Amino acid sequence: MPSRRRILWVGGLAAAALIAAAVLLAPRLIGSFWEVRSSNPVRRGIARAQELGCFTCHGHQGRKGIRDPGSEDGEVPAWSGGVWMMYLEDEQEIREFILDGISERRVASVTALQQLENAAIAMPAYREVLRGSDLDDLTAAFLVLSRMRGPAKNTPEERGWRLARHWQCLDCHGPGASGGTSNPGSFAGFIPGWYGSDFEDLVRDRVEFDAWIHDGKIERLASHPIASRFIESQRIQMPAYPDLTLEELDDLWAYAAWLGETGGGVRIPAP
Repeated sequence: MPSRRRILWVGGLAAAALIAAAVLLAPRLIGSFWEVRSSNPVRRGIARAQELGCFTCHGHQGRKGIRDPGSEDGEVPAWSGGVWMMYLEDEQEIREFILDGISERRVASVTALQQLENAAIAMPAYREVLRGSDLDDLTAAFLVLSRMRGPAKNTPEERGWRLARHWQCLDCHGPGASGGTSNPGSFAGFIPGWYGSDFEDLVRDRVEFDAWIHDGKIERLASHPIASRFIESQRIQMPAYPDLTLEELDDLWAYAAWLGETGGGVRIPAP
């Protein structure tokens, strides 16, 4: 029969092991929780496109396709730069290309089929490998990366979008400000987007939004004993933009509000 001392010793080892496991797993568990909580279709779609190899041919985040001998333009179509206008009429055709590698309209075109036959690289069909929300997410990612959807022209929202692009804010805050760029040392493990739960936790009102951009910090978080530690330890720090005018901040705020209302630009009617 084991002695009381041995039982205590074994129990102590088990407790120590549990504590050590908790310490090691805590960052991963926290990161996983926040990744799920702040998930959105654009972010999921980009991640899934990466997994499916879409960017292997269409270039990083669809910015420039690889060479394609025999094709009409000599390369795989990019997602961005307005190239979609040559191949797509609406959102439904995005879905058809993803599912079957070609749209029904182009199947009915002799010219389009001849171009497809001449090209060295064929668009694969993903109908058999998609699951869950994949089709909706991939479509959302394409709509945003291609800029097929965006704020109406000559509006504060569009000026804010252009300003965010000018200062390359979205290089850190993700395509279409969807968030998710890795940031080791931060509380969630990634840079927040400009809409969704992570943005709402970070920015409570217009005053905090202006401070975040103008000063590079929000005093409520900077003075918090726990939040401040993560802010100091995160590798990528939010820069300050003290030279922005009030009108420019108005436009950026309008763009952020538009993102929240439209789910990053996905829930708006086609032009």
